[in-house]
Amino acid sequence: MKKITEILICLWWGGFTFYSGIVVPVGMRVLGSHFLMGKITQEVTNYINWLSLGLFIWLAYFLKKSPDSQSILVKEILVFTLIGSQLLLFLLHSNMSEIIDNQSFKSVFYLYHKIYLIVSTCIWMIVSYFIFLGMRSEV
Repeated sequence: MKKITEILICLWWGGFTFYSGIVVPVGMRVLGSHFLMGKITQEVTNYINWLSLGLFIWLAYFLKKSPDSQSILVKEILVFTLIGSQLLLFLLHSNMSEIIDNQSFKSVFYLYHKIYLIVSTCIWMIVSYFIFLGMRSEV
């Protein structure tokens, strides 16, 4: 179960990193429009969010089933932070989807988007920490 969890975490991390670091910027350059790429990412994000939530719930389950270690409380806090942050992303994404085409709410959209990116980056950093722990064989 540990190896499966490590593989899932690494796949998520790699996919998220590749998508946000390569696919989105290349898509914006090829399409020539942030708005058009935003319409694509709006759809793709639904899949990423559901997969992420599933992984983070799996990670919480795995931590409950794994033998106690000295840092289990920190790991549990981090994994529940992942779940809570992912739920926040669902809320933000829903709100952004409702206002994306409404020009009068453009400033609100960009505020939500900025918060979304900050929360996503925090999630990425926490998952990076779990990968680091896994490389040290402590997960």
